Amino acid sequence: MNPAGQLTALWRKAGLTSQRCLACDVCCRFASPTACFIPFFSRAEATECGVRSAECGVGEPEAASPQPGARPPVVPEGQWWRCPLRDATSQACTMYDRRPLDCRLYPFVLMFDETGRQVWLGADEACPFVCQQPPGGAVWQEAADEAAGLLDGPLANAIAAAPGIVSRFHDHVRPLRVLGNVTRRVCRSDLGLARLVPTCQEPLAPFFKARPTCLTGHAFPAIYLWADLLNLHWRVDADCLLVFAESDGVGFLMAPPLGTGDVTAALRAAADIMAAINGPRCGARAQEVDEALLPAFAAEGWQIGHRAQEYICDTASLVELRGRHWDGRRHDIRRFEKLHRAEWRPYTPADFPACVALLHRWQQERAAAHPDPLYRDQLAAAAFLHRRTLREAAELGLWGFVAELDAKEAGQDSTTTAATVSVVRAESGNRQSAIGNPVVAYTFGFPLADQATFADFIEVADLSYPGLAAWTFNRFCREVRDWPFLNLGPDSELPNLAAAKLACRPSRIVPTYVLNTPS
Repeated sequence: MNPAGQLTALWRKAGLTSQRCLACDVCCRFASPTACFIPFFSRAEATECGVRSAECGVGEPEAASPQPGARPPVVPEGQWWRCPLRDATSQACTMYDRRPLDCRLYPFVLMFDETGRQVWLGADEACPFVCQQPPGGAVWQEAADEAAGLLDGPLANAIAAAPGIVSRFHDHVRPLRVLGNVTRRVCRSDLGLARLVPTCQEPLAPFFKARPTCLTGHAFPAIYLWADLLNLHWRVDADCLLVFAESDGVGFLMAPPLGTGDVTAALRAAADIMAAINGPRCGARAQEVDEALLPAFAAEGWQIGHRAQEYICDTASLVELRGRHWDGRRHDIRRFEKLHRAEWRPYTPADFPACVALLHRWQQERAAAHPDPLYRDQLAAAAFLHRRTLREAAELGLWGFVAELDAKEAGQDSTTTAATVSVVRAESGNRQSAIGNPVVAYTFGFPLADQATFADFIEVADLSYPGLAAWTFNRFCREVRDWPFLNLGPDSELPNLAAAKLACRPSRIVPTYVLNTPS
């Protein structure tokens, strides 16, 4: 019997049968479409089960992405959301014999501790079967020992290859065993590192706030939200926070040493860690280095390899749009407001499916309009960033908003709106919010460490509505007008993106650098 099959046998021996599970409403149904216990499918599992999902990299334009798997979209069912593989009538799994490891393991779950230093085998106390088991019972202890042996042994390779199966820390999960081998491979404890997880944000906040910077790349969300494409780790050296990213066996610093400690000592420690990850094939690399730290890097032999820049604007000017320079933007906003009745409101997790559908359509349209391979690669990578942002915005404290059209307007035939909306629904699937109105835009941001600048992080607007993008951006600026400055982020070396940011008349353009050491 293979290791995954042994997990099924383990539960039968413990008394948890399929009949008992079918009589329960807890698993396979979720209170939110962003629930973290939606089952994780590796790419191979998604392919075998026929789950077509951009998040899993299956059957979508970004299928070549290095993302090894994800949690697929769930299906609305009354006030709940169910797994797409659960039959709505019988409540049985339609792919039970081929279900993913995450499902075979439940009600055991894999989770990080609060700081990402360890991977635990835990038991979800939301499961009635778990609640009925005494923590020290012989049957329970035997099941935990056997599961830990499988996960830390023959299944460790599969977990390390698709670490998304490991959930963040949850209070309702009873910790049972530390998985030492999985911890070493997923958290890189062998290098003294920990996994960067969302529950790290609060304990690491003093490092991110230590220097009053206006740079987006020095903020926790801007780093963590790339976790679907990069293995992210952290460590404190010389009272500085070091955040590493690793992909395809190559490691680099996502940001310079953060904090007020000894930067020189921290850089030396970082170089040693990157040497251990990279070997002789390449030297060390650091991204998002600001000008103030260039001398410290230069003293250690680091060299500038690339220069980028972030665009800082006066928020008040973007709100008021005074002067002839803004004539075109004012015209676009008035045109949209004249033709459409739109509602602007805070984003909620219930908006997730509609926003993902909008993202998918927007991505296809942008890719069709821009054949440049670099642009398309960045577009595909950004889609993973957007989806994680939509999933975890509340936990990370992001400010998010959506724009939706009045549902009555969508049914009118006297304007172009009705035809446009019908095409959008047909091509993009479920693009309606929880209250039935079509979601046509979303945007997210967060405050930066200097306490004077707000980051405009991501924004998507339906391209079929002229003026919508200008209207959405102006509404967002109004929301954050208490911050004197708005950071529009980098231009990613894309001429059209740079032109759009320059059109906002930035008051400052702040350089950042990528630095390297010789291999």
